[in-house]
Amino acid sequence: MNLRLPLATIVAILATGLAVYCAVQLWPLLLLVFLSVLIAVTLQPILRWTERKGLPRRLGITLVVMLMVSAVMVFVAVLVPAIVSQLTGLMEGWPRTRAQIVAQIPGRGGARAMVSHYLQDPLPGPAGELPRQLFKIGGLAIGTFSQLILVLVLSVYLIVDGSRAWTWFGAFFSIDTQRKLELTRSEVARVISAYVAGQLITSVLVTVVSGVILRLLGVPAALVLAVLAGLFDILPIAGFFLSTIPAAMLALTVSPFAALMVVGSFIAFHAVENYLIVPRIYGDRLRVSTLTVLLSLLAAASLAGVLGAIVVLPIVASYPIVERIWLRRALGPEVIARHAADDDQNQPGLPEQRSA
Repeated sequence: MNLRLPLATIVAILATGLAVYCAVQLWPLLLLVFLSVLIAVTLQPILRWTERKGLPRRLGITLVVMLMVSAVMVFVAVLVPAIVSQLTGLMEGWPRTRAQIVAQIPGRGGARAMVSHYLQDPLPGPAGELPRQLFKIGGLAIGTFSQLILVLVLSVYLIVDGSRAWTWFGAFFSIDTQRKLELTRSEVARVISAYVAGQLITSVLVTVVSGVILRLLGVPAALVLAVLAGLFDILPIAGFFLSTIPAAMLALTVSPFAALMVVGSFIAFHAVENYLIVPRIYGDRLRVSTLTVLLSLLAAASLAGVLGAIVVLPIVASYPIVERIWLRRALGPEVIARHAADDDQNQPGLPEQRSA
């Protein structure tokens, strides 16, 4: 049996393979671009507000850029020196801190040995190598900061020229497709804006509340732990454990009671965040079930690490929009209506949006 494929099919297969290969090779850059899109879409309402006030577009763009630069400068000038100081002190005194933590763990059942094993020196090697290890960490921090600057610069370009590029792209399609593209863009932008703005608010709240709790309890490196809690708040489900465990461990250097207070207060605020704060911030704009969040998070983290886990949620939350606009004919109105009804059932408490 001879299988003959049309030339157009062969070309389409080769083009698809080439596109997949390019996407895999450029995946780190694509993640940074997507982060830039998230920031640009979130800042667009500020630009539209300036236009409604009759201000020139250039002035609105200048205001947005100044807002971004001010936020970075405040972080660098105020938080970075304190974070570096606390982190350096923690690493230099780690053997003593580790011994204090291990001493609080019950010796029965091998728990103490297990904790001691997992709390190995984070900077292995002779003590004289500490400056070199700190230099490596500093290089990593500089690289991360450079990526942040690149994301912000790309965000500015998207704010300035994004609409024109979108119009140019849409001109390749029919009028009906252009209408669907524009409808998809506007509704997805609303979801992304709600996600990023809401996440920024909740992360700041988590950072402030965690910092106050840890400082009142006298936990070492309170600012470092608070900033980590704010960053890990981006990750649904796993973020809570990634922030609570190190905070509780360092609280053991104060007392077991302090560790219990840290765990209890973190759980209490986590519940308040998910059941009171998040529903008010996100409203009805994000509808993502717990199982969907968990599976998406695991898949994205496996494929693209932490950045993948960060960007996957707005993508998943945008699927109902894509389904309703582009897949209605293929799936049928009954399926679309059933999915919408299921989303409405998940809506009242909204705990599914952020964590289990």
